[in-house]
Amino acid sequence: MKKILNKRVLSCILALFLIPAFLLTLFAGCADDEETADTYTVTVVNGTIDGTDGSTTDEYEAGASVTVTATVPNGQTFVAWTEDGEVVSTENPYTFEVTGNVTLTAVFETLVVAGDALNLNKSTGGNPIGGFGIGNDTFDSSWTTESTAWQEGDADYADVITYGGDPAVMVVEENGVETAYLYVGHDITTAAVTSTYTMPEWICYSSTDLINWTCEGIIMDIEDIPWARGQATGKVEQSAWASQVIEYNGYYWFLFCSWAENSTGYVTAGEGGAMCIGVAVSDSPIGPFTCYNQPLVFSSWTNNEDDSAITNDGNPAGWNDIDPTGIVTDTDGDGTEEFYIAWGNSNSFMAQVTMTDSTQYYSADGYDVALEIVDQSATEDPDEPVAFARTDDRLNAPCYGGDTDNKDSQNEDDWDIIKLDLWRNNTTNNTFTEAPYLYERTVNGQTRYYMIYAAGWREALAYSVSDTLWNVTWTYGNRLMDPTATSNTNHPAVFDFKGHTYMIYHNGSLPYGCGYRRVACIAELEFSEDGYINFVNEYSTGLDGVTSKIYQGESTAAVYAAHYSPINPQSIYQDYLYPLTYNTFVGTEIEVQDDVNGIDDLLWEIEIAKYVPLADASNAGNYVSIQAYNRAGLYLTYDLTTGKVVITQDNQREGTAESDALQARMSFKTVAGENGIGVMFQCAADSDYYLAIIDGELVVTNTATAAQRTFRVQTQIANRSETYAYNEGVTVAQN
Repeated sequence: MKKILNKRVLSCILALFLIPAFLLTLFAGCADDEETADTYTVTVVNGTIDGTDGSTTDEYEAGASVTVTATVPNGQTFVAWTEDGEVVSTENPYTFEVTGNVTLTAVFETLVVAGDALNLNKSTGGNPIGGFGIGNDTFDSSWTTESTAWQEGDADYADVITYGGDPAVMVVEENGVETAYLYVGHDITTAAVTSTYTMPEWICYSSTDLINWTCEGIIMDIEDIPWARGQATGKVEQSAWASQVIEYNGYYWFLFCSWAENSTGYVTAGEGGAMCIGVAVSDSPIGPFTCYNQPLVFSSWTNNEDDSAITNDGNPAGWNDIDPTGIVTDTDGDGTEEFYIAWGNSNSFMAQVTMTDSTQYYSADGYDVALEIVDQSATEDPDEPVAFARTDDRLNAPCYGGDTDNKDSQNEDDWDIIKLDLWRNNTTNNTFTEAPYLYERTVNGQTRYYMIYAAGWREALAYSVSDTLWNVTWTYGNRLMDPTATSNTNHPAVFDFKGHTYMIYHNGSLPYGCGYRRVACIAELEFSEDGYINFVNEYSTGLDGVTSKIYQGESTAAVYAAHYSPINPQSIYQDYLYPLTYNTFVGTEIEVQDDVNGIDDLLWEIEIAKYVPLADASNAGNYVSIQAYNRAGLYLTYDLTTGKVVITQDNQREGTAESDALQARMSFKTVAGENGIGVMFQCAADSDYYLAIIDGELVVTNTATAAQRTFRVQTQIANRSETYAYNEGVTVAQN
């Protein structure tokens, strides 16, 4: 070891006695400059610096060789030296060359015997953010207002799962507190994946932090719609499809869509039982909402006889007028806000609406206000829109434009409903399918409007932009999200909350989930300087979950458990591929980087186990399930007959023998690894078998050596952190 000894510094100090006083200032910094340039500080945490009589900090010249020794507590074993959370050595003592200021921390693990039960720290947050409320298959109005207790392993709520898709969000600020209200249609179908949507009502969640959510209950039932198909027979079709709540002029307006009755007296003759856009109103964001006795937008008012909407018999599809979205905005910057709505499937439409003081739209005691489409040809002052005057027979339709072959006026200024072109400049064929969602943002001092929507089939997400809201032609922005791993549809909801922008979308990542049993998930959006939205990956961790790395070996030689992740096939004929199944593999970080989705493929979310053997229920904390971070809803599982390990979906109906067997294969008991270091993953359903790496493959076997089945686990210290630390599991005594 070379301590500081610098003759030039000593000479400099002595010279101060031989030179005039006015030069003292010039030379006073000489020694400091030399020392700063040539010396550095070494600090040790949980250890000492050799040769310093137990010191934990000292200074050395650049290039000096320094040895540090960890002070290992009783009952623990040394793991590694870390700097800023990164492992720099697994040797103790550790000798290195000084190149700069450094703080080294010795990391320890509890000294245990291989096979002792080990409790890994688990990720209990993240996606999905919904999924709780009522947990049975039938409609039940008894709601719980608990938060996501089911995610946190609370046994009282383990089976309380509520499916719901087509999310929409409204943010309300009151007394300086922002509250986000999330609305979904309640999925209750229990049929096979190739099923239809069964959705009896819309439900609401609320949150003040986007982490903890409360179920507020049902805001409106499909049976509350006077014009809904089936009212005449008393068997209303359960079709609570996409909706959105908008605050406007002191009221909360619930935009929705539903099948219309095809008999006269409920809707205009000619609707033929098609989907229509409806509206209901409330003075509270959580309802209940009072519904009009007729649609806001009749299907017969729009032209839906083009694109993929034509059925085999040549008739227009009945589901073009669906998925309403709304926005209240000051389009001309004069301080007066206007209310616009958009909707559609295959074609996208837009109209302006305004509030009227009429009670004719309610079938019972209701509000004295209503919404109506703006009559553009009668409105001279945009700040004082004139509502479209419906006749009793409802045959006087608003003026429709946007199609050269079907419009009531050649003058665009007269059009009350316009058809939007959302795919101009789209070179990647991400054309509009459904689920439009309006959002506005200031970009370089100018308002920009975004239409985010489902594109293609299975549905990816994409978006288009315009600097003018009332505009037929929008400019295609980009693809926003690939099809999810667990659902054939998707639906975006984009909103600002506490200075950040978020998107809520849906997938089928809950147990027994699919495109007909969906759940809301969340991601924060990032924008470029010119206002374009960065691509969003479907991540299991959401806003507060954490990922883990599972590997063997150290440093660049470490091999990681990973999975292949081809992009979800986007074809109308491939619904049969659910549940998706991907193979696993092992490789170094560089090798994993070469896969389709790169380094994300080696990240996992270690969670509370889906299954714990009844005989070991008291040690439930020692069991985990392992979800693929970038393929939300797909879990590590295996085939015992072949030893093959894959990721796939927990897609069997809860409470069945098939579900119990699958969840058992998705669960592992965590026990201490070889020599008490690391962790072994023991199969919960087959205790003689373990996860192992043999001949470069991730397998399940009962013949692996302790070294082959021992893994190291590093876990994020916080959501989005780039720092990973050894998962400091708690060793527990065996029964």
